[in-house]
Amino acid sequence: MKDADIAPYFHPTQIVLVDDDIDFLGNLSLQLDSDLAYLLFDSTSKALDYLTAHNGRSASRERFFQRTSAGSDAGTTPRPLEIDCHAIQQEMGSSERFSQVSVVLVDYAMPEIDGIEFCRRINDPHIKKILFTGVATESVAVDAFNKGVIDQYIRKQERAVYDTLNQAIRSFQREYIRDLFVAAADIFSMRTPPILSDPATPSLLDALARDHGMIEYYLADEPPGMLFADAAGRVQRLVALDARECAAEAQRLAALGLPDSAVAEIESGARLCDPALTRDDMANWREHSVVPTVSGHALGARYWAVFPVSDPLMSQARPSYEAFLEWLDTVGYALM
Repeated sequence: MKDADIAPYFHPTQIVLVDDDIDFLGNLSLQLDSDLAYLLFDSTSKALDYLTAHNGRSASRERFFQRTSAGSDAGTTPRPLEIDCHAIQQEMGSSERFSQVSVVLVDYAMPEIDGIEFCRRINDPHIKKILFTGVATESVAVDAFNKGVIDQYIRKQERAVYDTLNQAIRSFQREYIRDLFVAAADIFSMRTPPILSDPATPSLLDALARDHGMIEYYLADEPPGMLFADAAGRVQRLVALDARECAAEAQRLAALGLPDSAVAEIESGARLCDPALTRDDMANWREHSVVPTVSGHALGARYWAVFPVSDPLMSQARPSYEAFLEWLDTVGYALM
């Protein structure tokens, strides 16, 4: 995971905004991207109580890992960890996944404690902290940033302050989830799936967001790729293979009865098969396959395609992000 560019999964998370000026909070919330989930607090003590109680309920990420089947020769060295894709995909059914707090934005000038002290008291080290500051307090913000107390400071007087804020939130939401896995990799020896460190993967995920409305994804294997969902919760399956994985997938399908004439096409990346393909489908395998898109880079190519998910248990994310935002719009956006 230390070498991975992206996390094994991603879903939208929640933002906490803290300012004692209620009018400013209301205006700020209107400037956020419309698909961001947020909570408003006019008190640092209320916000800290919520963060302590809420993120403390987040499930441990240990459940996302398992020991590899290969042991050491001497039997004394612990087997490395690998990501458990089935456990990862179960997160798509968690009713609390969207309510995790990933980013906090706080004004420096608060009546109870200042914004920097507020950030020091947040006990979840993975939450990203943004400080709103004025000209007079910029040197204090720079010092807090250099000491790692905050992750970014934004001047209220900036011309494009809200563009800067929305961009920072998007970036920090991704970092929040990725950092949870990097923290585990700092402790354990871990095998990272190639797709997570492939230079082509970020642009591939951008294409899924643009063309398929993807807002959340979860690592998959056999064959490698992702399960992903749009805001309405519709789930699709991405298959994305490098040359070595194409060869492995050809062998897997050959064992299921794929005709010899088709094995070469799979192995070369000329076609990709639907992961739901079964032994009974092999006679008509071409109907369950497509010509993939090829993403190339200096280290090689990745062949990818998107397939529908036929399993009714996996074809719909529950709840959907749209449903969560509708709920938040009625009960959650109010001042806490």
